[in-house]
Amino acid sequence: MARVYVGNLDPRVTAREIEDEFRTFGVLRSVWVARKPPGFAFIDFDDRRDAQDAIRELDVICSI
Repeated sequence: MARVYVGNLDPRVTAREIEDEFRTFGVLRSVWVARKPPGFAFIDFDDRRDAQDAIRELDVICSI
């Protein structure tokens, strides 16, 4: 298992939206979205390599 931190989220984002974005990289064990304070989430992947792929891919997209 591998846990990925996602920061700088819109406070209105839902766990479902996070799941939809990250499930393309592999099997998710859980998604937790902070509410107090809002703006971040943790995604638990079943496989560490899937988590690394998501980090690499989405970090590039978000950096543009």
